Amino acid sequence: MDKQLEEEEDKARLDQMIASMSNDFSHLKALIKTLEHTIQCTDKNVQIRAHYLPFRNGKPCTGELLDNIRGYICNFAMSRSEIDLVHKSAATFSPQQMMIAYNKLRDDAADLFIKAQKSTSRNGECGELILYLLIEWILEAPQILAKMSLKTSGQMPVHGSDGIHVECDPATDGLIFFWGEAKFHATISGAMSSAVTSISSTLKYDKLKEDINLVRRYISFSGLSPGDQTKVVEFLDPLSQQYQKKTDASACLIGFDFDGFAKLKDCDSATLELRFRELLEEALKSAAASLASNLEAAGISHHRMEVFFIPVPSVEDLRIEFQNRIGWKS
Repeated sequence: MDKQLEEEEDKARLDQMIASMSNDFSHLKALIKTLEHTIQCTDKNVQIRAHYLPFRNGKPCTGELLDNIRGYICNFAMSRSEIDLVHKSAATFSPQQMMIAYNKLRDDAADLFIKAQKSTSRNGECGELILYLLIEWILEAPQILAKMSLKTSGQMPVHGSDGIHVECDPATDGLIFFWGEAKFHATISGAMSSAVTSISSTLKYDKLKEDINLVRRYISFSGLSPGDQTKVVEFLDPLSQQYQKKTDASACLIGFDFDGFAKLKDCDSATLELRFRELLEEALKSAAASLASNLEAAGISHHRMEVFFIPVPSVEDLRIEFQNRIGWKS
C-alpha cells in the first residue's frame, strides 16, 4: 500500500474513533457563557479561556447550572461500556422498566461520585464535572477513561490527573492526551498556585506513567472497538512509531470567588453583564501574568495548556449546593 494512502487512512480512522466517542454539548452555551478576549499568556503554549454564568434578575444563574450539569454525572463518572450496556438492555424494556434502569444508572453514578470524593478526601466539589464538560464541549476532546470509577479502590494509584481526554492533532496526525486538573479556591491566586503544583507533579515521568498505565489497563471500558483500543495503546507505547505523534497537554479549570459580583449593585439590567465582562477581563490580565510566573517558577515550559477561568460568587456555596443536588448529605 502507498505510504501516503496508508497515512491518510490512519488519520481517517483516528477521526472516526474520536467522533464515535464525542457528544454534542454545545447547548451548554445557554448556561456557561464565553468571554471573548485578546488576553495572552507570555508562555505561548498556554491558551487563556474564560467563562461565566448568565445573569437573571441581577444574579448569576448558579442554581440553573447545577440543576442541569448534575444530569451529566453518568457521562462523567461511569465508563462508556457500563452506559452502553444499559442502552442495549433498555432497548427491550417497557417504558416503566426503561425509566427505572436509567434512574438506577444515575443513582449509581451519584453514589460512585460521592464514594470516590470521600476516598480521596475531597469534599464533593463539582469542578471536575464542569471541567469534563468544558473539555468535551470547547476542546471537542472526549473522555477516554472515567477515572472516577477507579478512585473507589484504595489500592488503585489514581492520584494523578482529574480526567483523561483525547483529541486528534492535525499537526502530527496523532493524538493529544489532555490530563485534566480542576481547582476551585476562594482566591484566583490560590487556585492557580494549586493547579500549577498539581500539573508539575503530574508531568513527572513516574506520575504520568501511572495515568498512561491506567489507560492501557482499562482501555476495554472505553466503548471502543478492539481495533481502536489497539490504536490508542500504540500512542502510549514508547517502542511504537506512533509514540512520537502523542502530545501530552493539560486542561485546567480555575474556579474562584470573584469580587466583581459585588461591584454590580448600581448597574441596571441593560449594562450589568457588560460591566461584569469588563471586570472579569481586568482580573484575567493580572491572572495571566501571575500564571506565567507560576509556570516559570515550577519549571514548566514547552507544555501545551488550556486554562479555563470561571468566577463564582462563592466556591464554598457552590460545593454545598452541588452536594445537595446529588444527594450528598454531610
